[in-house]
Amino acid sequence: MIIGIVPARSGSKGFKNKNISKIKGVTLLELAVDVGLGSELLSNVFVSTDSVEYEAIALNRGAKSLGIRPKYLASDCSKTIDVVLDLISKPTFRNVTHIVLLQPTSPVRDSKLVDECIDLALKSNESVVTVAQIEDPHPYKVKKITNGVLVPFIDNSDSETPRQQFLPAYELTGAVYVSSVENILMNKSFFSDGTKSIKHDLFVNIDSEQDFFFFEFMVNKGLVEL
Repeated sequence: MIIGIVPARSGSKGFKNKNISKIKGVTLLELAVDVGLGSELLSNVFVSTDSVEYEAIALNRGAKSLGIRPKYLASDCSKTIDVVLDLISKPTFRNVTHIVLLQPTSPVRDSKLVDECIDLALKSNESVVTVAQIEDPHPYKVKKITNGVLVPFIDNSDSETPRQQFLPAYELTGAVYVSSVENILMNKSFFSDGTKSIKHDLFVNIDSEQDFFFFEFMVNKGLVEL
């Protein structure tokens, strides 16, 4: 059995209630639930939240819940992997083989992408994450300040080298994470030793209102379908 988990803590400070911000009348939380429910390979979608309001929104959209998240898993320092570990320790998850993490704040994805990631995870017996290629600045062009002096962030790198000569670099998009329960329990991580990736270059991680405005722009321009 493969289960989707939508983590939705309510205590965001930089962008208040970002998980239930609405785009065309639909919250980011609901979009995440919709994508999970649209998957042909997910058996169920569970929400994990510390908010009764958030839980009600997810339940009304078709998700399931095992109750409100404990306070120790709802602080600014709480890690998503600890939330997942808490859930999969429940009897409800006894027969679950794989977990798919669908973060509301990474809304540029569809059910087809979710199933593509699951399919690769099942075939490879490895974790799968979504990534996008970093175009600019390439990591070898990034700087840091040490003792007041601007120096390469990566030792011996040269920012004058044309970008085309660098090896491709990738960043996590946050849209989809897939891992076996066995790996999560063993490594306390969604990443396995041989983690695979699926590339999709159009993405946004919503941490601020500016990020949300950019997402609205993508939707209004028809770059993203809800």
